[in-house]
Amino acid sequence: MIWVHCGDAGEVTATLSLATRFLDHNDVLITATEDILPAFAGVTDGIEVEQIPAETPAKARDFLARWKPQFLIWNGGPVRSVLLRLVAQNEIGATLINARNSTLFSGGSRWLPGASRNAAMPFSRIYTANGATATRLIRGGVARDKVKATGPILEEPIALPHDQYELTVLVEALGTRPFWFAADVVPSEVKHMAAAHLSASRKSHRLLLIITPRDLASGQHVAEILREAGLKVGVRSRGDTPMPEQQAYVADVQGELGLWYRISPLTFMGGTLSGGGAASPFEPIVLGSAIIHGPRKAPYEARYTRLSDAQACREVRTAGELGIAVGALISPEQTARMAMAGWAEITQNAEIINDLMQDAVNHCEDAGDPR
Repeated sequence: MIWVHCGDAGEVTATLSLATRFLDHNDVLITATEDILPAFAGVTDGIEVEQIPAETPAKARDFLARWKPQFLIWNGGPVRSVLLRLVAQNEIGATLINARNSTLFSGGSRWLPGASRNAAMPFSRIYTANGATATRLIRGGVARDKVKATGPILEEPIALPHDQYELTVLVEALGTRPFWFAADVVPSEVKHMAAAHLSASRKSHRLLLIITPRDLASGQHVAEILREAGLKVGVRSRGDTPMPEQQAYVADVQGELGLWYRISPLTFMGGTLSGGGAASPFEPIVLGSAIIHGPRKAPYEARYTRLSDAQACREVRTAGELGIAVGALISPEQTARMAMAGWAEITQNAEIINDLMQDAVNHCEDAGDPR
């Protein structure tokens, strides 16, 4: 069994991503403190979820005896000296990831003599989220070859599925026509998409807007709003395919986001202009689409910031700015540059994650894990 502990609320998605990948090779246990545990409700079948035991020798021993993990990945948050001492005594393989000065030790800035060395005892490798934490651990007595400043290890984006036949049909129908995709658009944003498209079309007269409403059942209503704005509209749920005379196309069929992300060179992230909750920007990026978004990025602010720092996305604040941005970015050179920057950013941890998985799986095999 591989045990993944989520020590910080900010590491929930990364923990789930790791646990899901490990499930192909081993039994998996996720632990967390009581306040974080609800975030793991409804996890993939086969993944066990348990509250981390109280920091007493008896509770820790009972926990390890019950679950019998062969390998531990401690993902961020404070260390637990009693539990981790027993991990070392039981020769359970262990790696610490996303270590940060701010959360590694309970008590914040308090730095006790020997604390670094004792905390690192069970871990064969420590991956820190920044250089400052790595430096502090090494100065505290942790072996230099055990510590590596990798930056944050985040979740691996999962590519949404698509229908290959539909992909082929749509690529042929669209041909060389320029288009952009407005994904997961909330009702109050539809009129803004129409205004932005009309603005961008002044620069690219053949430009097509493909729009997927968050409420797929509202496809006909969305089409009416677009028509009222003066656009000629096709609706996918009615059997329409994108035609040269159409200026907008409502893609209101369930389960096709992955299809449109694959096709679209440029995607606007719905819910980020008017509010209503943003979707993860990693979904289009992993499928090669550059992104534009508004200022309302919750609950994925960190992901948008990460892509912004890599110059892989563009933020706009109004429909007017959106129209200008679409017109400026619709060229293949611009979208390709952004998409490549985004891909490089979200896959930078791939080698580290692969090494981590290999270490864990090999350790379990050596320990005689039947899975």
